[in-house]
Amino acid sequence: MPAPSNALPLYTPPVMQVFAILPAAGLGTRMAGPQPKQFLALNGLPILIHSLRAFAAVKRVTAIYVAVRKPEIERVQAQIAEYGFTSRVQVVEGGDNRQQSVSNALAALPAEPDDIVLVHDAVRPLIDVATIDRTIDAVAEFGAAI
Repeated sequence: MPAPSNALPLYTPPVMQVFAILPAAGLGTRMAGPQPKQFLALNGLPILIHSLRAFAAVKRVTAIYVAVRKPEIERVQAQIAEYGFTSRVQVVEGGDNRQQSVSNALAALPAEPDDIVLVHDAVRPLIDVATIDRTIDAVAEFGAAI
């Protein structure tokens, strides 16, 4: 007996995941500060932590990948642990430029073709949850967004 035409599929369709990549491997040479911008304090917190907080506050973001220079990996892992992001944040080795850092992070993602990948510079800490949500909605609707 054939199945009725209104029968549900016998599998659960995959759920689209949202990943965020935060390149943070820059040296901040134009700023000529004592350390890279991502580690400078803004209102008492490292700039990187402000950016991480915004993305971590978005429930649809499955995981966040931070690309940093190899010598800074332990430092960033310690900050991630200190501020309670260990469950959703992965640290990957960045490259000599932004493109290489994003490429390294993309290679580490367990993403599927229909998943969404957001890329946001870690030293842009004024991003907010509403903007991230709108961007995810736009990517879901149009396939890409800036």
